[in-house]
Amino acid sequence: MTAPFDFSRLETYDFRRHYEQVAIRSIRSVIKHRWMIAKIVAGAILAAALLVSVLPRRYTAEALVQPQLFTRAEVGSAAGSTTALASIDGASLVASEAALIQSPSVAKAVVKRLALDERPGYAPQGSLLGRIIRGLRSAILPETVLSSPTERAIRDVREKVSVTRDTRSYLISVGFTAATPEEAAQVANAFALEYVNTKVMQRLSEAAATASRELARAATIYGENHPSLLRAVADLELAQQRLRSASARPVGSDLAPGEGLTLAEPSSAPSSPKGFMILGLAFFAALIAGVSLSVWFEYRRSKPHTKSVRRP
Repeated sequence: MTAPFDFSRLETYDFRRHYEQVAIRSIRSVIKHRWMIAKIVAGAILAAALLVSVLPRRYTAEALVQPQLFTRAEVGSAAGSTTALASIDGASLVASEAALIQSPSVAKAVVKRLALDERPGYAPQGSLLGRIIRGLRSAILPETVLSSPTERAIRDVREKVSVTRDTRSYLISVGFTAATPEEAAQVANAFALEYVNTKVMQRLSEAAATASRELARAATIYGENHPSLLRAVADLELAQQRLRSASARPVGSDLAPGEGLTLAEPSSAPSSPKGFMILGLAFFAALIAGVSLSVWFEYRRSKPHTKSVRRP
């Protein structure tokens, strides 16, 4: 039979003392190489500061839109009475309105109104090599190339605009990032105003369609000189006149305060680059690198050097 192993013969090892010695040696190495660590940290902070100073500044502006979830009280109705615009919940309706702001139709209207397709920052021609590559792509894969400056500007604008929504307050935030604060506020406001104009045109078109259906219904019931038929004709003419006048006037010219829209204001504070974050990351990365190097130097120095013995 195999004799039982005597565990008492095993040498006991004090792990606590070992790690205490490792910690003490690490602290001593850091103190010993403190000037090297300080130089590494200072060099990293200086390089990060130079990087922040040469990086291009970007500015972000934000406009707030509150979609209309209820219809206004009509003449003759009870005071303060409202009617929901849809049978779905408010969060879903706000989500659909946010998708409308980011739609290609609204972006195209913004590009056309501000003439962004004529600005090199939104429809760049690119370098000679880029034009050659685009020409080859258009010959081989024409569906992947946007040859029109308007299409390129629309794609660029849709990539730079950010639309976020708050499900508790039903607010939609329209943000845009550009090279100058004025340009960022201008494009953000253009998206918000185009959305409001789209909703106004939609309501006026629906009112004109409803008046047309009411006129057709009245024509089948009443005679030509009946007051109800004449009133339906007048309502249709009024609805069409409102639709034509809304189409002719500039976007946002009839906007009254308190209609659920807060326009963006230019801000001189850049949104990028984030200088404090870059400097902080450079400081901690350099500090960790310096401490690691000092500990590694001490480890290499304390490691016994053994020479290889060549066998005869």
